[in-house]
Amino acid sequence: MLGHRKKAAPAGKNGAGTSRLKAIDPLRNLGVSEDEDVKRMLQGSSMVKVRSPRWQKRRTLKLLEDGVTVWCQSQKTSSRAKEQQSFSVLEVECIREGCQSEMLRQLGGSVPEGRGLTVVFKGPRKSLDLLCQSQEEAQHWARGIRKLQGRVENMSQKDKLDQYPN
Repeated sequence: MLGHRKKAAPAGKNGAGTSRLKAIDPLRNLGVSEDEDVKRMLQGSSMVKVRSPRWQKRRTLKLLEDGVTVWCQSQKTSSRAKEQQSFSVLEVECIREGCQSEMLRQLGGSVPEGRGLTVVFKGPRKSLDLLCQSQEEAQHWARGIRKLQGRVENMSQKDKLDQYPN
């Protein structure tokens, strides 16, 4: 019937009465949209994942637009591997810069100390040992993850639910 179609919601609001900008730009809400470390993480970086002195695979790590998820490119196809292709910065217990992990120390003098980076996860997940292309890249990732963790942890519960509904 003519004139009985539902009207579209106003452009500036989502159904809950809050602006859509909040849902669209989580990085701005975290206050890191202009941060150099976060910008580098959004661009992505090619790194080497190290499991042993003989098992070393090139991976691309990239921060997703939600500001808390890091995606790790892999060729694996199993469902378990797909689950572990990304992680939240909130799952990270700590970041160790340099060749501090047992695995990276085993590589000894074959890699410059500053290029190593270890992501230690909370819970049973194995640590992620990475060799970056440069010391600066390792520092960008370490600072960026710490910065994002701090910003999300300092958000109110309401803000967290608004920004990350699932």
